[in-house]
Amino acid sequence: MGEDSTTMVDGSGSKKWPGGLRDRVSESKNDRIKEERSWDLSLLFLSGNQWLTYDENLRQYELTRPRRGQQTRVTVNLLINVYRNILSRLSVAYPSVVVLPASPSPEDIVKAKSSEIALQYWWQSQKVKDVIEKGIEHLLTCGTTAFHTFYNPESQDVEVEAISPYDLFFEPKVTCPDMSEWIAIRRYHTKDELIEAYPDHKDDIEKSAETSESAGEGTLENRVPENRLEVFEFYWKDGRHAIVLGSTYLFKEDKVPGGIFPVKVVRYTQIPMKLWGMGLIAPLIDLQWYFNKGRSQILQNVEMMGNPKWLIPKSAGISSKSITNVAGEKVYYNMAGGKPEMIAPVPIPSYMIDNLRTLQAEIMDVAGVHSVTMGKRAVGVTSGKAINALAERDLSQLQMTQSNIEKGTRDIARCALVLMSHFYKEKKMVSMLDNLGSVVWKELKGTNIIKDPEVFLESGSLFRHESGDRDQKVLEMLQMGLIPPDQALKELSFRTGNAHVAEKVQALSHAEDILEAAKKGFAVEIFNTDDISAFKKVFGDFMKTDEYYKMPPERQQYVADIFISLETQGMPDEAYQQAMLMRKVFPRQQMPNAQLQQKLGAGIVGQSPMTDQQVQGEQMMAQQMANAVTDVDKLAKGSEALMPKRPNTMGGIG
Repeated sequence: MGEDSTTMVDGSGSKKWPGGLRDRVSESKNDRIKEERSWDLSLLFLSGNQWLTYDENLRQYELTRPRRGQQTRVTVNLLINVYRNILSRLSVAYPSVVVLPASPSPEDIVKAKSSEIALQYWWQSQKVKDVIEKGIEHLLTCGTTAFHTFYNPESQDVEVEAISPYDLFFEPKVTCPDMSEWIAIRRYHTKDELIEAYPDHKDDIEKSAETSESAGEGTLENRVPENRLEVFEFYWKDGRHAIVLGSTYLFKEDKVPGGIFPVKVVRYTQIPMKLWGMGLIAPLIDLQWYFNKGRSQILQNVEMMGNPKWLIPKSAGISSKSITNVAGEKVYYNMAGGKPEMIAPVPIPSYMIDNLRTLQAEIMDVAGVHSVTMGKRAVGVTSGKAINALAERDLSQLQMTQSNIEKGTRDIARCALVLMSHFYKEKKMVSMLDNLGSVVWKELKGTNIIKDPEVFLESGSLFRHESGDRDQKVLEMLQMGLIPPDQALKELSFRTGNAHVAEKVQALSHAEDILEAAKKGFAVEIFNTDDISAFKKVFGDFMKTDEYYKMPPERQQYVADIFISLETQGMPDEAYQQAMLMRKVFPRQQMPNAQLQQKLGAGIVGQSPMTDQQVQGEQMMAQQMANAVTDVDKLAKGSEALMPKRPNTMGGIG
């Protein structure tokens, strides 16, 4: 690696693992001190704590105490509504995944749809939408998050989690996540949890120092529960994976399954030569602080105008408690000593109000959110279509962030598919997807996803796979005449949404299995209950490939016989016989009509020897079964003749 001269060797001695990782993580922490302060300030401002100063001694933000005579201090949190609005916009448009085939061949189509069915089930079962929304919260506040996809041996499921930037570490001095040779994820566990998970390292775990009460002071990063151990999970770009406690490797893995890198870093706004992304809140902090300051000055002036100062001559004989805010109050004073007078303070200048409006508009401009997006009517705009157009343009600045989220989602789906194909067994897939599970498991096992991919993942469609969207899609297909009413009723009643797609995938997979058997020389059977259109597609496309023409002639003819039977399914025998005779366009087979009628009448058609043998075998088997039934009938009748007759209760022989 070249990153540390100190190395440790595992038990086999076959792989060197770097040492001193704790020091490397400490360097990474020091590199991001300013970033952590910005994250803390953004989170505190968003929560409403907006009168803060940074204490260098305590290394944390403290609430600013008002000076004497400046008791009026107002907090008008304009950030929370902007944050909620952008969060809802990004959450509503959360991306699901569409799997595209690499080619229009039935094989790639089945692989793509099987992968998509598995992803859709995994998306719902693991609540990936909620995980992405949690990651978006980190993006808006801190500007950076990461999605970690992994296999959990306890639940025996592939899971995904959103990582806070406080728990994300890169190689020191890098300026881009892709430049880092490793990425580390921090977690906190109790000693009992670690000893149960790694009993071989019990002594090292017992000796490790736990977090204390002092760790709860300082930045938000250090506010962790007591009696925890700090554990780091490292992923290297060359595929190595390890879990480290201090300087002890609790777990080591030479290669992540499938060669994937399961940590995808997403940034809200990417700035060149800057490792961490810029969030939504950070650029708004100064404007929010000045807005609060101006608003406080205005309210302080209002209080002064409502409670003005008095000029009272000392000879007027008025005590300090005589003038209060009580309505109808009587004040007695010495007329000879002078009459008390009220001093009206100078009213707030108009430019102060204009300044507040300017600050509020600047906050909206910097955030990229304006009145239309916030649910307000734009001045001079009354058309609903115009309002929608303005809202769409207003949210166009989110396109870059949405693109980053979509890229991250695409990598999440790819990692999930690879881990599912590696860890999931056929039994688990069947329990997940019922009778479709075997097909999906088989296709996932045979699909190349990483190198020279046979399927492509696309998340830019922003497809929402929820109940209302599924029902609306079914109704639209019904209105366009793409599905019959009975099928639409079935989809709506059973909430299956796209069950016809799963059924077609099953049919295509079954047809491919039958084709493979036919190519290997086995006799196959196709029933009327099978999806004939799927068989036509699979066999017809195969007969256009080089593999078909490289097969032995008798197998070519056998596959051709199956295809002609599929094409003439449900037609009279004469149509099948004629299709067999005229199946070649070149060389053209010319035959007189009389001879054609004679052959059709005699049922003599040039089938492949394998087809003739299969037909003869089935006829012989049918004849043997008929003979067996006849023999059984004869035997039964003979046994009945030999049975003694029972005496009649009436005194005769019945």
